[in-house]
Amino acid sequence: MSTHSHGDDHTHGPADAHAGTGGPTDSAGQAWAGRDLKPNPFSGDSGLADAALLEAMNQVAQSPLDPAAHQQVIGALSGVRLYAPIVPMVVDQEVGDNGLMADNSSEMAMVRLQADDGRECTPGFSGIPPLTAWHPDARPVPIESERLVLGAIEAESQLVVLDPGAAPSFLLRRPAMFAFVQSQPWTPSWSDAEVAHRLRAIAESFPWLAKLGVSPGSSSVHLGGPELGITLGVESEVPQEEVRRFQEVVAADEELVAKIDSLAIRIVEA
Repeated sequence: MSTHSHGDDHTHGPADAHAGTGGPTDSAGQAWAGRDLKPNPFSGDSGLADAALLEAMNQVAQSPLDPAAHQQVIGALSGVRLYAPIVPMVVDQEVGDNGLMADNSSEMAMVRLQADDGRECTPGFSGIPPLTAWHPDARPVPIESERLVLGAIEAESQLVVLDPGAAPSFLLRRPAMFAFVQSQPWTPSWSDAEVAHRLRAIAESFPWLAKLGVSPGSSSVHLGGPELGITLGVESEVPQEEVRRFQEVVAADEELVAKIDSLAIRIVEA
């Protein structure tokens, strides 16, 4: 992932992003309300990671294809203090009498990352040590996990990464983010029975499709890459336009769109 910074005034999406909805909505346009978050001064904070969250992240790193391990991270994240990285950003420069460029003024900016697929990603750190190891000049700002994820959604960031660059690290994808802020249960799309059922129902409309399988999009799905892998088993060569038509039908299913962050399709001989 590459790094870029947003000024503090960019931590929220456009003013009209939720016009007419009465509040933020999910990707399918359904309204949701954030949790009742009360101010917390984090007095007496040691700056270390929450033990249960760190254990859950270690577990998913050891068993990245275990959906229960992924769910355990989301459960352990609830109510936890995280740190958002803030870095100084120059907003005004001028050439001094010595002919060198000098900073006139600067402001603190929230760091955003760019995922490999180009999407914006919001970083959050379980403790101060992994934050300073990642960026020694970053200022750690304590924030409730719910506030960090909610802020990412409002800023139209579709990913949140916990402890980027550390071992372990964990990627919250869009469906997990929305489920988390709504206190709703969440299952990774690659182990969701409803996702498999809807995909197989779609497959029935394509006579050339002999078999369909679903799996994690990569062996390190907790860190990046496509979330869901779809294997299409065919008995003969299939025109590319037919594969595109299959993708379009999947993309038109709002229930699937709400449950799947990203996918990769593979064609094999049945």
